[in-house]
Amino acid sequence: MTGSTPTAGPEAALGLARDFIDAIQAKDLDAVAATLATDARQLFMHSTATRSGEGVADIIAGRRKGFCVADVKGKEEILAYTEALFAKFTPLLWRDHEWTVSASGEVFFSGKGDMVVARTGKPYRNSYLTRFDVHDGKIVRMAEYGDVLMYARLGVRPNGAEFRALLRAVGRLFSPARSSRSGR
Repeated sequence: MTGSTPTAGPEAALGLARDFIDAIQAKDLDAVAATLATDARQLFMHSTATRSGEGVADIIAGRRKGFCVADVKGKEEILAYTEALFAKFTPLLWRDHEWTVSASGEVFFSGKGDMVVARTGKPYRNSYLTRFDVHDGKIVRMAEYGDVLMYARLGVRPNGAEFRALLRAVGRLFSPARSSRSGR
């Protein structure tokens, strides 16, 4: 699949991406599910560029890339990952939302995490940029950029879906077909 939005205009793609973020913040798994294509993918890309506006602009423009550390495959696996996320953080919010739609129809969301680890009470304040690719009115791919080392330092245990996604990302290092750098 491409990152284009052939059957949904940029406004529809933006609306769908907003619905996804709203559903995550509301911890509404059914609403998350309604936004996703059956074969959707969610890539987690390590990049500290999300800490600055210039870095975010560079990722959006394709001048900077991240490093894929998790590749969540399919709607059911994304939902299993998301359900674990709901349990790990309370609240699960982003502040300072900024939305960008590229000329090719990709939707980008940036925000600052305002989360607390439920188990420990430790604050978690990562900076994020997520690219949404929409096709036929559903999200087919998301690439979430952020400082994954900051997340790793929280000491939260991965569930089965997360562990499979981590192993799949290792496979990207050796695959001639999939890049571990581009988020594609």
